[in-house]
Amino acid sequence: MRPTSHTGTDQVGRDSTAVGPETHSAQKSVEALMALIEEAIALHLQLQVLTEELHGHSELSRACRGILRDLYRLGPRTVPQLARGRPVSRQNVLMLVNRLISDGLAEQIRNLEHKRSYLVRLTSRGKALLEEMWSRETALLNSLNLNLSTDDLQAATNVLHRLREALEEHQIDQ
Repeated sequence: MRPTSHTGTDQVGRDSTAVGPETHSAQKSVEALMALIEEAIALHLQLQVLTEELHGHSELSRACRGILRDLYRLGPRTVPQLARGRPVSRQNVLMLVNRLISDGLAEQIRNLEHKRSYLVRLTSRGKALLEEMWSRETALLNSLNLNLSTDDLQAATNVLHRLREALEEHQIDQ
């Protein structure tokens, strides 16, 4: 690409005076990153709609489902362990755990490593409900005609993972 040496504005109204190749390349990267983020947001919203259609008004909120998913994949956890990595307070997670326990989807068990902090684990009812939901989701995904290779999907996963990690590490000074 050639450096731009004219004065004026680009198609979006930004000053395009003396934009060098490095600046143009960085601008293109930012534009591509913004397009990726916008597509990820649109996908997230579409997934919310499809989840509601697929599962109806499930007894599980997305937050409760996330807790159940963690218990399924990671095994019994304390409330502080479940709260780590979530953008909510430990008290909020405790409220969700208490709801899951009262609904019979999770239960408290003794924590041999800590006298006051109990472990939370999935009940057979919670496991069955989660697996039923995953079964419906898998059937939906299998019906999609994406024509994407496993390598394509893994590359997309890696890009989104790297972006999420970079955003998590970034501190905004106030």
